[in-house]
Amino acid sequence: MKNRKNNNEPFLEHNLKEILNLVDIYTIGILTFYLILSIILFPKIVEAKTYILTNLFIIASIITLATIVEKFRAGYLIRLTRYIYIVPLIFFIYSQTQIYIRILNPNDFDWLLIKWDNIIFGTNPNVFLSQFANPWLTEFLQFSYMTFFIMPLILGFEIFMKRDIKEYLSFARIITFGFFVSYLLYFFLPAIGPRFTLFDFNSINLELPGVYFTDFMRELVNIGGGIRHAIALPPADAVNRDCMPSGHTMITIINMWQAHKYKSKFRLWIYFFGVSLIIATVYLRYHYVVDVIGGIIFSIVVLWVEPKIRNLFKKLGFRLV
Repeated sequence: MKNRKNNNEPFLEHNLKEILNLVDIYTIGILTFYLILSIILFPKIVEAKTYILTNLFIIASIITLATIVEKFRAGYLIRLTRYIYIVPLIFFIYSQTQIYIRILNPNDFDWLLIKWDNIIFGTNPNVFLSQFANPWLTEFLQFSYMTFFIMPLILGFEIFMKRDIKEYLSFARIITFGFFVSYLLYFFLPAIGPRFTLFDFNSINLELPGVYFTDFMRELVNIGGGIRHAIALPPADAVNRDCMPSGHTMITIINMWQAHKYKSKFRLWIYFFGVSLIIATVYLRYHYVVDVIGGIIFSIVVLWVEPKIRNLFKKLGFRLV
């Protein structure tokens, strides 16, 4: 961390290449892209002005926060904010993604994903798995599915507590990059998933019951996916278009690889729940199998491409760890 070199240095005299890390750059990049979209699509977006001003504010805040931490003697809470601000922003950027998808690509491609599944497997895997439904298995897999955000947080916290900021930023940048890549990929083949197309969404609690907490956890997933009872829309219209590729699969595989790379003491649990989560995406009817295959392929692409992007920014003169 760089502190003030002398008392005559103006407050905002800095070079962005010296203060921004790749989490900042990736975040500013996607926010700038969405800022441009919100300006272009202004007449079609409800509260477009709010999104424009919010994105501008966040971009300015990231740069200001980076300036304070890297050029001045920032307190612990400010430095902590610098390293974890991305966590809540992941959700905000995800919600924005869904707004632009509905405008730029309003057609759902579930029919194509179903067709691919049938071509590959000769039947529909989601329907095939229904014969193995068991309340205890459903309970376990629904819990595993809910660990999607928890596992990266656990691994990130473990690495952060080692007080090795270099390792932490390395972990954070590739997870962040993975999330943003998955968001951008949703634009190409928007889909709502088999729980709406192959099954009756309103009957899922009866057809795929759990034991104790499945219904509660399932409702949390519904709310996170855009289905809210207060909104007078059919669930299939309200739900987010985020099936292809499976972001749950992408991020889980990236996180599993990071757990291996940093020899996490939780890595066996991360592997166990990670594999269970990927199975759950199909068993619980959130994804088609081709979504999972897409998630696997793009997780490998992210792990291969992101370090090359880092090297490119270093060649451009950015001071990156």
